[in-house]
Amino acid sequence: MSSPFQPSGWAGRQPCTIFVASWSRPIHLWVALDALWRSTRSPARVVLLDNYCDDPCKDRVIAGFERRGLFSEIVRFPDNSFDNIVCGYRDRLRECGPLHVFLEGDAAIVPHDRCWIETLSGIMAAHPRIGMLGSLIDTGDFVLESQLVSQVAPSTRARRFLAKCDSPERSFVEDPSWADPTREFFLTEPPCPIGNPPGRLLMLDTAAMKEIGLRTDAQLAAAFRSRGMTPGVTARVRHRHLSLLNIFDYEDYSAENRDTFFAAPAVRPA
Repeated sequence: MSSPFQPSGWAGRQPCTIFVASWSRPIHLWVALDALWRSTRSPARVVLLDNYCDDPCKDRVIAGFERRGLFSEIVRFPDNSFDNIVCGYRDRLRECGPLHVFLEGDAAIVPHDRCWIETLSGIMAAHPRIGMLGSLIDTGDFVLESQLVSQVAPSTRARRFLAKCDSPERSFVEDPSWADPTREFFLTEPPCPIGNPPGRLLMLDTAAMKEIGLRTDAQLAAAFRSRGMTPGVTARVRHRHLSLLNIFDYEDYSAENRDTFFAAPAVRPA
């Protein structure tokens, strides 16, 4: 295993483990890893959990960031399955400190004047009951309804799925108060339009996750609540959800494929 990613000026600090889940979208992966590399100004151990992909561009993307020195470990799987990510993550939790990060390979951290790791860990240290802290979505990537009619997709329903037209996060577009950075965080409880922090960029309590195990985001939130811990989101860290652009970048993505993928035995509710 190589040394942790050490931005200048932070030598000797305890590194935060960041698990990055890589799927089959090398365009999105490049943007996500570039944003991670540019926005991280705290020491970090970046562990890439790399699902199989038959697009040769994916390996070129990973190799480029390997040359930049971003990764502490690259774990390559022989097929494309969420169960791979669940197991690879579980087997490496013992190497993590009290807090760690899970980042989807289609989420790009929006640059800010303070390191996002420092922001998230500072909030969780001050509020120990928050076991699961996410970032706020950048709503600028939501595709307008008027743009859908010109896109090639099998049906209106398929186009609406690709553009996430029914996503509760679209409510953030209409109510800017959720994006107020003077609020340290908000809980994902009513009147919040989302019921859980989206799983794209999460800082997590390591001790709790050793018991819970990696699950889909709604299942994770429920598991933390059952332990008396609270899921929250902060507007002080923002992310882009690049899969909002599937309608332009990867139009073969579908609800059927998504649901089959996440039906892996390891993430089915007990």
